Amino acid sequence: MHYNNGDIEMEYDTNYWMENKSKLLSEYEKHFQKNEKTLALLTKRFESTLTGTDCNAQIKGRIKSFEAFYRKLLTRSQNGIIDKPFEAITDIIAARIVVPFLEDLESVEELIKNNFQIVETEYKSRELSIREFGYDSIHLLIKIPEDIAAKVKHSKETKIEIQLRTILQDAWAEVEHELVYKTSIDYVEDTIRRKMIAINATLSLGDTIFQEIREYQRKKYNDIQERHKKLMDKVSTIPEKREKQKVDTNITNNNTNKKDNNEKIQDTILDIKQDVKHGLNDLFVEAMNAHLENRLTDAIKLYTQLILVSPNHYIYNHRGLVYFTLSEYEKAINDFTTAIQMSPKDTRVYTNRGLTYRMLKRYDESLKDFNKSLELNPLWPDTFYGRSLTYFDLGDIQHALEDCDKAISIKPDFKQAVRFKQFILNQQMS
Repeated sequence: MHYNNGDIEMEYDTNYWMENKSKLLSEYEKHFQKNEKTLALLTKRFESTLTGTDCNAQIKGRIKSFEAFYRKLLTRSQNGIIDKPFEAITDIIAARIVVPFLEDLESVEELIKNNFQIVETEYKSRELSIREFGYDSIHLLIKIPEDIAAKVKHSKETKIEIQLRTILQDAWAEVEHELVYKTSIDYVEDTIRRKMIAINATLSLGDTIFQEIREYQRKKYNDIQERHKKLMDKVSTIPEKREKQKVDTNITNNNTNKKDNNEKIQDTILDIKQDVKHGLNDLFVEAMNAHLENRLTDAIKLYTQLILVSPNHYIYNHRGLVYFTLSEYEKAINDFTTAIQMSPKDTRVYTNRGLTYRMLKRYDESLKDFNKSLELNPLWPDTFYGRSLTYFDLGDIQHALEDCDKAISIKPDFKQAVRFKQFILNQQMS
């Protein structure tokens, strides 16, 4: 490409830009404040775009320094003539969106593509062979939004680069930038290269493992929410509609004499203690899975094994919840009482025992536990809901409504409490 300036034909090659660095610097400085304003407005736009998503993203921005811009221009101009350097170098204004997990990259990329005009998409990892190391990143080149261009009086053709990375990808890119890009070493020795490839692979594996853990936790959270729903549904009955549904847990054999039971218990303790060092955590996970998957008989057995070896209030509370689900209320109360004795300040256990007392119509004891729970934690919605149900059973409609409102205030999506409030209001109207 040639530019004709009167009778002088000029080539905007590397030599030209080396000879005219001062002019280029002057032009760069003239646009600097405009670029800063553009970046600030874009950052707010990105924040607005990501608002309401589950992604905990960090947004970083930078204006490319003149020296970095100049080096890139000289490198690019060796491969061809560049007559418009501020358009040719497209990452003068750049933003980086850093997210915790791999799945967040996809959702953020989709949001950006739906809200901005995309010029180019580049997936850095796809450019590398298996023997190469480099940072993994998604680069999106967008056009400046027209309203922002008009506000800062920028060209509508201005491009902005957006980099999408996970936290680990960003960490790698920052360190690699310091070790490789910013140094004057052109060749990385094989020993160092192998070490960097190993670190890169470890971080990539870390991203994959974090994603797997996130998916596992999400599943467990959904299981726990479902279990909580069943628990709240179970306690949401009113006395005249409550039906006793006893489930045979097959935990003990009534025909087995006490001596045999004691021998079996001792054998169980001995067997578990032999593997306790390596197997206790696995046993706990197995018990939790059985509980969450509604394999209640298995859950009772596994929790009992854990109690024999390493008793704590947490396990007693969980076994009590299983007994509650099975309508074995006296056994549930025994476990909750033991849990309270071991940890007198766990508000959840008082609530669970209060709910159990209510199912047995032992209302005074129920209210006492709910009050103690709220003394320890006045922001626990389940407690207000349980006490609301108890007040209703006792015919105290005013206090039942007040507690129901408090539960909903703390947890607006508490469906059982919302339905119960509507039930009370309908009862009053009729």
